[in-house]
Amino acid sequence: MEGIPEAPHVPQAAARACSGVLSKGFSLVELLVVMAIIGVMAGLSVLALQGMKAPAVQMAAEQVMSGLSLARQVAISKNTKAAFLIANASGNGFPQEPYRYWAVVYSNKGAGYWSFAKPWEKMPDGAFILETRGQSGAAYSPIGGNPLGADYAAGAVAPDKFDEDDFTISGSAIAGQSIPNITFSSDGSSSSAARAIRVVAGTVVGGNATLTSTTQYYFVETDPSIGRIRLRAPDSYRTP
Repeated sequence: MEGIPEAPHVPQAAARACSGVLSKGFSLVELLVVMAIIGVMAGLSVLALQGMKAPAVQMAAEQVMSGLSLARQVAISKNTKAAFLIANASGNGFPQEPYRYWAVVYSNKGAGYWSFAKPWEKMPDGAFILETRGQSGAAYSPIGGNPLGADYAAGAVAPDKFDEDDFTISGSAIAGQSIPNITFSSDGSSSSAARAIRVVAGTVVGGNATLTSTTQYYFVETDPSIGRIRLRAPDSYRTP
């Protein structure tokens, strides 16, 4: 028709390119794949945050294992008794945070007192010693279920399952205190009724201990006859 201009001529190659740009985008399958990847990454981030305290518990348990090994070595080298002590009070010779400090002492035999081989050592933040097991009234069962679940729930706890003994510490305000311990004889054997120490995830504020997890814990156990010391994770206590 006269008066109507003709449409400009567009080369076929250019037309195909424009069409490709306009139609190019994410298909449904591609969107689902992207969403799945995002979901996996988010899940891994959550697991990572949940597991942040686990390394502290393992580090603390390894520290306890080193302390027990030191106590055994001191007993053998000095031909006397030596003990791994757990602070269960604050002040009067104890550190300010009970259940989070340990020390190694050795007996001065006939002198009737004990001396520090290693002064009070603080455990990593996020972990504390909940109990010793093996004494009367708190039988230590190395296999069978989750021992922590049967004894405690998450939240505030009052650690009281400790094997205790009286110590008079030379050069310290601690005298005749009942202090949780594992003791080694001069031949390296463990002479204490307590044979295991449980290290758990949690905090201690003003003497009040709070569990932050009932699944993040380790047992450090000793063999009463030969004094062997080993680390046991929760998985090793589950019924096969």
